[in-house]
Amino acid sequence: MNCFNKGSITSRFKCQGKGFTLIELLCVVALLGLITMIALPAVNNLGSKRNLEIAARGLATDLRKAQQKAVTLGRTQLVEFRPSTNEYRIRDALTEETVIITLPEGIGYGVNTYRRVGDFPLLRFRATGSPCRGGTVGLENKDKDILYLIITPATGRVRISEEPPEHWEIY
Repeated sequence: MNCFNKGSITSRFKCQGKGFTLIELLCVVALLGLITMIALPAVNNLGSKRNLEIAARGLATDLRKAQQKAVTLGRTQLVEFRPSTNEYRIRDALTEETVIITLPEGIGYGVNTYRRVGDFPLLRFRATGSPCRGGTVGLENKDKDILYLIITPATGRVRISEEPPEHWEIY
């Protein structure tokens, strides 16, 4: 229909009905606000879980690197977990060369089954790449979600799980 035809009375009347009223626009804005209020907490929680997953994958990668370095260099590599500062240190047992990695903001240690040597829990990878003992390290976010890094005793396999291992002891 051509609404620009000024000569026709019926075309002017039909063109006036196009558009939205103020009440219709306010209803749409109110509905969008309500949907946003409902969805926002879920979106924020996804960010927290994602940071936990990133931290767990980073720690798993660093553990695998320490294990590979032990095999490559033929000497023990130590991983020292420091819950008080939310960091871990990877150290060469012979040269004392140390790499310090800090966990992301909002991520901490939830649990650690490694025995304390001195002040901190310690994981050792022998020159063969096998750990001195298996164990579990749990990373926790501010929402109390936990991801477990499980290190297998004989092979040193490092895996991430949402569930703790079946038989485990906390030291």
